[in-house]
Amino acid sequence: MIRFSLPTILPEAPPAFATIALSKYQSAQGPVLRTYRDGRVVIDTGRGALTGRPLGAGRVVSPIWSPLFLGM
Repeated sequence: MIRFSLPTILPEAPPAFATIALSKYQSAQGPVLRTYRDGRVVIDTGRGALTGRPLGAGRVVSPIWSPLFLGM
């Protein structure tokens, strides 16, 4: 009998700190409080929580579900 182990895919750990863009010239950095499925993160700035996309991260592509109607 041949035995082999299947690779275990572990969930990706959220980053400890993230930097998000507030405008073209301003950004905010802080510890990550929460991550969303669409790639956004919530960071703690010391004055409150801010939500945005982390800088340097690729855009998350979400699947689009649309029905196809073929000649009814």
